[in-house]
Amino acid sequence: MTFKNHLEKYLDEKEIDQLISSFELESKHASLLNLEKMNDETFLSLFPHAIPHPIVPHAYIFDKNEYQLGKSIYHELGCFYLQEPSAMVVSYLLNPKKDDFILDMCAAPGGKTIQASLLTNQTGVIISNDLSKERTRALVDNIVRLGLKNIVVTNNDFKYIYQYYLNRFDKIILDAPCSGSGMFRKDEKMIEDWSINKVYKNVMIQYELIDIAYMMLKPGGTLIYSTCSYSYEEDEEVIKHLLANTDAELIDINNNPLYYHSKENIGIHLFPHLFPGEGHYICLIKKPGTLKETSYQEKKILSNLMPSELKGYSSYKFGDFLFSLTHDFKYKGLNIIQYGFKVGELIKNGILYSHQLARCLSSYYQEVELTKEELNDYIKGLEIKKNTNYKGFILLKYQNIPVDFTKTNGEVIKNHYPNYLRKKDLFF
Repeated sequence: MTFKNHLEKYLDEKEIDQLISSFELESKHASLLNLEKMNDETFLSLFPHAIPHPIVPHAYIFDKNEYQLGKSIYHELGCFYLQEPSAMVVSYLLNPKKDDFILDMCAAPGGKTIQASLLTNQTGVIISNDLSKERTRALVDNIVRLGLKNIVVTNNDFKYIYQYYLNRFDKIILDAPCSGSGMFRKDEKMIEDWSINKVYKNVMIQYELIDIAYMMLKPGGTLIYSTCSYSYEEDEEVIKHLLANTDAELIDINNNPLYYHSKENIGIHLFPHLFPGEGHYICLIKKPGTLKETSYQEKKILSNLMPSELKGYSSYKFGDFLFSLTHDFKYKGLNIIQYGFKVGELIKNGILYSHQLARCLSSYYQEVELTKEELNDYIKGLEIKKNTNYKGFILLKYQNIPVDFTKTNGEVIKNHYPNYLRKKDLFF
């Protein structure tokens, strides 16, 4: 069966032709703002030709030929996250709320987790999981860069541990593994790799994942299912499987001319000829019942080691390191890659604060503002000769955006910037 033939299951000939023609168009790129570090006005002053995302607030579509945002110093400082425009719609439609307990089942590299964290104003707890341990590294790197504080990164296959989390999560994101046809115009290799057998193989995985996700969802909770596939088998049919075997209910997604609704009106499709992004399928599902507020455990706090801004956070010692999280919660069976954020390394006389902690703070009692030239040298790994009013630990900033924790003797600022982050090709 050809790719075009298999689309006939839910699309008419005109829609199929328009969809396939759109594969020749140039892919779109977008950035999502981290409002703790940069507001819309500042972003647009720097990148005035960026266009507001048609659905998601504080997000902008840009021309990659004009703005190489991935090489910008503001990207390095965690002011925004680069994400595919259609993928941004998923967490936005899920509508995470303050203190939600959220699971992102297939999270890496982390876009939907990051957006959910920002939408909750970094409250509650997000379990950000990926089956691939290798892929969790990119997830952790993005969380560190943006300075997010309410995320636990895990590496689990939930089919082995879901029984510990029955009816536990307020909201669940299931961006399921799929055949990837929605990425055809972004990656030509996906076209060569596509086959109907690949679709059928993924369907069996999707059935299992959505069944497990639904069992872990609280009564009254919301599950959002998404794929980057155009295949009816991986999209509507997976939802129909869930509806036929559980008491799940569909949540209507408001009509929008940018969305494509099939005749059955089960979720929405984002098609490149209608929406400024790649192909995506999204469906919202509710478990019947009244949603009860998540009851987190009493926080474990080592307040004498925490900066004053974070003294209400729960703290944990793992070996010689101190980690912290917005809340404490009962966990079992989770292979934890990172528990919240690293505060620092415990040493004989106290604690050596981490680079990640610097990114999580907005202020510190000893701060030093760097010039553009000084920051450029620091990112390269150089020491900075600068007279300061302080000795000891300082929080470096650039345009009031936290950069790193380091030490100074009052005349020379040591370079503690992580080796793997040091760069020479950023632009300001």
